[in-house]
Amino acid sequence: TMFSGVELKSIVETLRTDGLFSGLVLPQAIHEEIASFAQSTPCFGNFDRRLEFMPGDHAEAEKRFGRSLLSGHYFERILGCRAALAIQNDPLLLDIAQHYLGGQAKLITTRVWWSFPTGEASDADKNLASLGKYHFDLDDWRMLKFFFYLKPCDAGTGPHVYVKGSHNRRRLKHQLTLLVGHPAEDVLKVYGDDSPVTLTGEAGLGFVEDPFGFHMG
Repeated sequence: TMFSGVELKSIVETLRTDGLFSGLVLPQAIHEEIASFAQSTPCFGNFDRRLEFMPGDHAEAEKRFGRSLLSGHYFERILGCRAALAIQNDPLLLDIAQHYLGGQAKLITTRVWWSFPTGEASDADKNLASLGKYHFDLDDWRMLKFFFYLKPCDAGTGPHVYVKGSHNRRRLKHQLTLLVGHPAEDVLKVYGDDSPVTLTGEAGLGFVEDPFGFHMG
């Protein structure tokens, strides 16, 4: 594995309790290679393959397309980046998934994207970019997601936020609103004001979460 200073059993136990483990740090060469790939490869805005642009031309692309671009995704293009494939195939990550989910755990997809600062955006685009309201994912019956920052991320640059413990306890009204974002006060009333974890750190910081817990960008 490329990850050091972490132990499988501790990671899985923390996941079962909190739904989140932070502390998977990418080697510098790996996160720099992916960041370089992302900076030099055209991406697609707001999950729309018609909105193709270079990430460095974000402001110009918004003018050209006449709309806010909150995200830039690479879809299958990221499979052309060797460093991304190395993470995808790392044995520790596979072991974590198999011990948490069961021996039949398998990779669904690998994604790399930019989150861009922008002006006014529609609620639909904000929902696509997972911004501003707590939600949970259920792309499959059970799953884990591994996240890694490729640029430094502080409180002012759109950090990921996870509600610790919310993967295990779900109010019925939340369970029945899978596709609906929930205001923070509504969610924290159930799980407690001390439950959100804001994930900030340097480039290369990684964390794994059970996305059935509430989270947002």
